[in-house]
Amino acid sequence: MEQFDNWFDLIISKDLMTVSINCKEDCPIDFDCSKEDLIRYLVSKKIKYGIIDEELTRLLDANKTLQDSITIVKGKPPEKGMDGFIHYIGEQSIRIEQEKKKSFRDVTKIPSVKEGEKLAYITNATAGEKGINILGEIVDPIPGKPLKIRAGKNVRFDEQENTFFATANGQLSFGEKVIHVHPLFEIKGDLSLKTGNLDFVGSVTIYGNVPTGYSVKAEGDVRIFGLVEAAYIKAGGSVQISEGIAGLKKGTVQAGLDIKIGYINQAKIEAGRDIIVENSILHSDCVAQNNIRCQNGNIIGGILSAGKIIEAKDIGNKMNTKTDLAFGINTKLKEQEKELHTRKKDLITNKMKLEIIGNSLTDKEKLGLSSKEKILLLKQRHSMEKTSLQLEEVTQELDLLEVQIGDLEGMKLIVKGRLYSNVYISFGKYLRKITKTRQYVSATLNSREITIQSL
Repeated sequence: MEQFDNWFDLIISKDLMTVSINCKEDCPIDFDCSKEDLIRYLVSKKIKYGIIDEELTRLLDANKTLQDSITIVKGKPPEKGMDGFIHYIGEQSIRIEQEKKKSFRDVTKIPSVKEGEKLAYITNATAGEKGINILGEIVDPIPGKPLKIRAGKNVRFDEQENTFFATANGQLSFGEKVIHVHPLFEIKGDLSLKTGNLDFVGSVTIYGNVPTGYSVKAEGDVRIFGLVEAAYIKAGGSVQISEGIAGLKKGTVQAGLDIKIGYINQAKIEAGRDIIVENSILHSDCVAQNNIRCQNGNIIGGILSAGKIIEAKDIGNKMNTKTDLAFGINTKLKEQEKELHTRKKDLITNKMKLEIIGNSLTDKEKLGLSSKEKILLLKQRHSMEKTSLQLEEVTQELDLLEVQIGDLEGMKLIVKGRLYSNVYISFGKYLRKITKTRQYVSATLNSREITIQSL
C-alpha cells in the first residue's frame, strides 16, 4: 500500500462527498495493480462508501496516460426537505375575463365566501432524506421550513385536515401570515352627505366616487369603482381604485397589503406590499414595502420608495423634472419596530413584577389570605393573563416586521422606455444622479456602486 502513496494523489472534497485521484510523476507507466488492490488502498484510507467500479477500471486502463483527475468515489448527498406551502382553493384573480364581461365597466369581481366553505389547505414541510458520505457516515439533511400562516377573523383551521374554513359569510382576504374573511359593506353610488365618512371593521366596496374631504377606513379591503379626489383611504388589507386619485397634494391612500389603481396624481400612497398602477404616477409620494410597478405609463416628479423593484415605462421627462427613487427600508417601519421593542421591554418588566407579586401571594395562600389579599390575587392573575396576551401580540407584530424588513440584495430599477436626466436613484446610503437620457435600462447596487445596464 505504501507505493500507492508515491504513485497517486487522493483529493477528498471538504464535504466528504467525493474522492478524485491523480497520477504522480513517480507513477510507473506499467504499474502492477489490480482493481482489488485499489479498493483495499481506499479502504485503508477509511473510504468505505460510494466507490465507483467503472471509474477504477478507467483509471487502470488509462495508466500513465491519464491527464486529468478522475472521480472514483461519490457519496450520497442528503436531500433538503421540501418547504411547507399552501394550496388556495378557487380562483384568486379579481379580473373578469373578456368573454365574461357584460359591459365595458365589468373589470373586477369580489372574491366572496360562505360560512363553512373550504378556503385553503397546507402541505407540511418534509424532513428531507439522509445522505451517506465517503466514510460511510450518515449525513443529516436540512429540513424544509414550516409554513407560518394562521387563521384570522371568521376563519378556523382544522388540524386533522390541515385545512382553513370560513366561519362567516364575507370577503376573502389573504395576508402574508394570516387568512381573514371580512364582512362586506357596500355603497351603491358616490360618497355624499347622505353616507358620510366610512369606518368599518370589515371590507368596503363603493360603486362610485369619493369626493374631496371624505374618509374611508376599513380593517379589510377597500374597493372603489370610480375616482378618488383629495380624500383619505385606509385599509388593513388591499385597496383597489378603478379610475385613479387626483389628490391635490392632500389625497392619501394607505393599505396593509396591495394598492391597485388606474393613475396617481399629487397624492400620498403607502402599501404594505405592492403598488400596481395601470397608467402614470405624477408628482406623488409613494412607498411600497415590496414593488412599485407602473405598467403602461410614466413616473414624473415626487418621491418613490420600494423594498424590491420599481418598474415603469418612462421615468422623468424632457423638462428634467426632479424625480427621486429610493430603495431600502421605510423609515416608518423603523420607527414602528423601535416602538414595538420599547413596548415589549415594558411588558416583560411588568410581567416580572406581576410574577413576584403572584409568587408572594401564592405562598401566603397556604396559611390563609385576607379578603383584601384574595382580591389582589384575582387582579394579579387577570393582569398577568392580559400582559401575556399583549406580549404575544407584540412579538407577532415584530415577527411580521422582520419579514418585511430586508437588505439591499435583489433590489432593482427597471425602465422599459426612457430614463431622463435629473432622476435621483438611491440604494440605502448610496446615491446616483442621472445626467443624460438613457433607454431600456435597469439599475442595481453592485459592490457599493449603483450600476446601470441595458435590458
